Amino acid sequence: EEEEEEEEEGNSQGSQGRDVLILGGSGGTGSIGLQLARVFGARSLTTTTSSRNAAYCMSLGATRVIDYHAENWWEVLPHDSMDVIYDTVGQEGTADRAMQKLRRGGYFVTIAGGLSQHPKPGVSQSFFINSDTNLSNLKELDALKDLVEEFNITMHVDGRFNISQVEEAFDMSAEGHVVGKVSIEVSP
Repeated sequence: EEEEEEEEEGNSQGSQGRDVLILGGSGGTGSIGLQLARVFGARSLTTTTSSRNAAYCMSLGATRVIDYHAENWWEVLPHDSMDVIYDTVGQEGTADRAMQKLRRGGYFVTIAGGLSQHPKPGVSQSFFINSDTNLSNLKELDALKDLVEEFNITMHVDGRFNISQVEEAFDMSAEGHVVGKVSIEVSP
C-alpha cells in the first residue's frame, strides 16, 4: 500500500456521516464498497454504473446513481462535495478529478488507477491492492471477514465456470461489464 497524506484531518470513523462516491459500483469491489459504506453509516452514497445496473447498486445502498454512459461524475458533482472517493475503474485522470470533488479531510483510494499528480491540501490518497505478496494487512482482512458475517455482505455472481473454462471466465471479466464477480469452481 502506498499512501501520501497532506495535513490529514477528519476522523477514523470510516464513512460515518460522510458523503461517499464509489466509481464502478456494480463491479466486484464496488459492490462490496457500497455495502461497507452503508454499514459504516455513509450520509450519502453515490456510485457510477450503467443504467442497466442502477437498481442493483441501489439495492446495495446507493442513494444516487450516475449513469456513466450519459454523464461524467466529475461534471455533475459539485466541487468539495465528497468526503470519500473509492476508484475501482482506473480511468485516466480520475485522481486529479477526484481532488476537485473532495472536501478538506477527505480520502481518495484507488485499486485501479494512479494517484493524483496535484494532491489537494488536507486530502489523503492511497493506492491499494491486496495480493499474496502483501500479507501485512491480515488483521484488516480478518476485520472485513467479521463485517461480512455480521452484516450479511454478499456478492452477486454473474457467471460460474469450471476450472477448464478459466480462459472464458477471464475473457468475460476483461470485458468490464460483469455485475459482481465471476466464479471459477474447482472440484476436489
